[in-house]
Amino acid sequence: MTVFTKFTDVAASISMAPKPMPQEVQDGLDTVLMWTKIIGGSLAVLGLMILFIGLFFAHQRGRGEEFMGKAGWWLTGAIGLGVAGVLGALFVG
Repeated sequence: MTVFTKFTDVAASISMAPKPMPQEVQDGLDTVLMWTKIIGGSLAVLGLMILFIGLFFAHQRGRGEEFMGKAGWWLTGAIGLGVAGVLGALFVG
């Protein structure tokens, strides 16, 4: 037997059955995920409101090109928050 086959045999003998968490721990993690999603969503909406207020003033002064850079950063942040919520639920759930 080679070392590789020994490692393969050891890896095959390990049980891969998932072990559920206690209900109290799962409830706590669900609460943390819920609050994280609420805070992230609120920050995204607040950022969008600030972005459009900036667009209003930039339009008045004739400097609308700065808006697209800020909109791109907001969109990147919103996508990041959305993906983080999905990945967090995937890893914890």
